[in-house]
Amino acid sequence: MHRIFVGFFLSGLTVGAAPAETAANESNWREALGARILAQWQSLTTEEQEAEVSFPSISPQYDLPDCREEPTIDLMRPLQPGRNGIELRCADPYWVQNLALQLHIYREVAVLQNPIKNGEILQPEHVSLIRYDTGELGKGFYLTLTDVVGSEAKRSLRTGTVISPDMIEAADIISRGQPVTIRLKRPGIRIEMAGTALTDGHLGEHIRVRNDRSQKILSAEVLGADLVQID
Repeated sequence: MHRIFVGFFLSGLTVGAAPAETAANESNWREALGARILAQWQSLTTEEQEAEVSFPSISPQYDLPDCREEPTIDLMRPLQPGRNGIELRCADPYWVQNLALQLHIYREVAVLQNPIKNGEILQPEHVSLIRYDTGELGKGFYLTLTDVVGSEAKRSLRTGTVISPDMIEAADIISRGQPVTIRLKRPGIRIEMAGTALTDGHLGEHIRVRNDRSQKILSAEVLGADLVQID
């Protein structure tokens, strides 16, 4: 477990506290605990992110037991967006409380603005960036439109769908049987020759091509719509 010490957390929850002060402090334990969790999250990321903590499974009327010393917090696993389990531990009097909290990290992600069919290529008008709680997006997401525009849909998708990696794939820009230029690149040497693609291929993929002059079969990386390269 990953332990963090709660410096100011629940400092008013002591047996000798005045009733009004104790009630006020008890009502603020969620806010204090949330602040510590957010500080922990901010220490783990270099990006500025809109974030908040909630306790969806805890009744608004719930209060923690009294504690004469500042409790510690044990994280059940490394902190991440979404549901997290924590263990609060008090030494005097001894008690342990297991709680679930939700870490909300809001970011703009790529979302479909129009329905798209299986095999269709995503165009700029198909997608836009919309604010979402990424802790709810367990299958992944994209933060820029350039990550998805030009990709091919692997299945039909509805308007409002948050695009995840399992929904799209790189579109082929070379088709089997089409003429291609085969470039051979070596230090100080660059040779180009005519060839034919023997398989479909997308940008960055290695495909089989045939040298039209020698009839030799080669493996080459797709660099463009009609260009492959042998390193």
